[in-house]
This record gives sequence, structure tokens and C-alpha cells, in this order.
Amino acid sequence: MTTVSTHLSNDQRFSLADIEDLATAALKLWGVRNSPPQLLKHRENTVYRVEDPSGNPAVLRVHRPGYHDETAILSELQWMTQLNTEGMDLPRPIPAEDGRLLVSVGTGHSTDKRYVDVLSWVNGDKMGMTGTPLTLPTDQIGSLFFSLGYAAAQLHNLSDRWALPPEFRRHAWDQDGLIGEAPFWGRFWDLPDLGRTDRELLVQGREAASQWLTAYAEQLDYGLIHADLVKENVLIDNGTVRLIDFDDAGFGWRIFELATVLLKTRDEPEYPRIKQSLFEGYRNYRTLSAADEDSLPLFMMLRSFTYLGWWNERRYEPGMSAYIEPVVAEARAATLEFFNTTG
Repeated sequence: MTTVSTHLSNDQRFSLADIEDLATAALKLWGVRNSPPQLLKHRENTVYRVEDPSGNPAVLRVHRPGYHDETAILSELQWMTQLNTEGMDLPRPIPAEDGRLLVSVGTGHSTDKRYVDVLSWVNGDKMGMTGTPLTLPTDQIGSLFFSLGYAAAQLHNLSDRWALPPEFRRHAWDQDGLIGEAPFWGRFWDLPDLGRTDRELLVQGREAASQWLTAYAEQLDYGLIHADLVKENVLIDNGTVRLIDFDDAGFGWRIFELATVLLKTRDEPEYPRIKQSLFEGYRNYRTLSAADEDSLPLFMMLRSFTYLGWWNERRYEPGMSAYIEPVVAEARAATLEFFNTTG
């Protein structure tokens, strides 16, 4: 199932037509010349459905500038290749004709270039969309979120077994990356749309989180994580759960992984069952310590902060203002819940 998303792209120097020309040119490096790319998503990266040299469906990504450099993208592709080798059914990087996993391509009228890669197609329908209630059959919710928890645990286990290549580099969703002076997704407390009460609450939450992490972070499970297991990045194919979109993947606390899932499903009527099933699936394959589980309210708050920072970085882009209030409300609720559970 394919749905085109053209919400926004932060690549302002290239028009969508420019990027399509670039994608068409890039496909020639994979030996594909007579199959035009079909737009799937034009948001952060621009993503197309294409055919690989054998005529099989594949995905071509045109990476946005300024988020990841060449080393970081290649590290993502190396990790995905390793996870596939270990048996996870994920998008698999497909080399170009010269063996490269990542190429740099421009258009005829610009010196600017973009990194491009091609991944294998993964079958399945999206579990849902962020901001939209789940439409899954009620009797399947438990088993699907159990499978999602199991998949997250499998990803963490396999990642811990992998000896990282010397050149491997990805960003960190650590204390600095979440609540430092320059968080990875932006300074959430500087969002102009925050009212005084909300700003004070978030500043208090940031300070409390800093104290908590300084004191207890070493007790928590930490390593490579997907970091974006929202509903649209989870595919379901006849009851099988598959993970896509590793663009935000990096190093972080493993409970942050589960907090991302739960933050975006907390308003579901079936939330208690979602949470229970997710944790049960995870524990079925990997230990989840009491310290990790007890820190869930903290990491749901921290995850909500990242979305505020993301919106803050894009607040002047067309159409963004309509989406800010729900994100503020989400952060407000998560912060109040954190303080309520910690006393």
C-alpha cells in the first residue's frame, strides 16, 4: 500500500521537480533507465518508489541537506545491512553498479548535490499515522504490539552483538542530545508559541530530567536504537511486523525506544493493552529492568520535548502553525505525568 505524503521538506533550494530530475539521474547509477520514480514522500527526505535493476520494487531516498553527513548515512546503511544479515526483515541497501551504497548527485543547473541511496521494498501496510486514531481490529492490537516489542528487542540484541566498524558514526539521543544546550532536534524551550505557564513547566521538566539522568542514567540500558517507532514506520503484513525508516536511528537509551511507541498511542482507548503487550513482547526476547521500566514517564516527557524542538526549527515554514498546539499539549501532558509519578 502506498500513500504519497507531501507535508513539507526542509530542502528549500531544490524544487520537487529538481529533486525528481536528480532521482531519475541517480537511478542510472543503478542501471535503471526506463522506469521513472514514483513519489511516496516529500517531507524530510524525499522518497520514491522505483524499480531495481532486476525489475523488483525498491525505494530511492534523496537525503535532505544538513541532517546527516556521508559517514553517518553510510553507518546507517551498514547497520541495516548487518541486521538483515542477522535475519531481520528490513529495507536492505542495494549497491549501485559500481558497488557504492551511497552516491552524491546534482542537477544540471546547480552545483548543489544530494546524497542518494536505494533500499529494497518491504511489503506491508502502515500500522497507522501519527495524530490519527488506530484502525486496527481490536482483537489484533495485543498480538501486533507484542510483535512490535519483540522486534524492538531483537533489534537491540542484534545491535549489541555487532562489532561496530571503526568508521561507524551516528548521533546520540543522550543527555546532551535530548536536553543539552543544543539538543539534536532543537531547543524546545525556546519555542515562541509557548505560553508563560507552559514554558515554565517545560523548563522545570528539563531541569528535573537533567538531575535524574545525572544521578541514574548509568543504571539504564543504552545502545543503538531505531528512535522513531511511530505508527507510520511500522508495517504490518499478514500479522508480521516490519520496521522501516532508520533515518533518526542512533545511540540512546532503550526505554526511549519504547517511550516513542507509547507517547504516540497514549490517547488510544486500548492504551493499557498496548503498553502491556509492548512490554511483554520486549521481555520475551530481552531483559527490561525495573529501573528501565520505572523511567518510562521520564522518557515519554523527553520524547515529547524532541517533537517541540523539531517544530521550533520549522515554525516559519508554510502550514506549520496549525500543528504546533497538539505538540505543545502532548508535551504538557507528558511533563505533568512525569511530575505526578515522581512526586
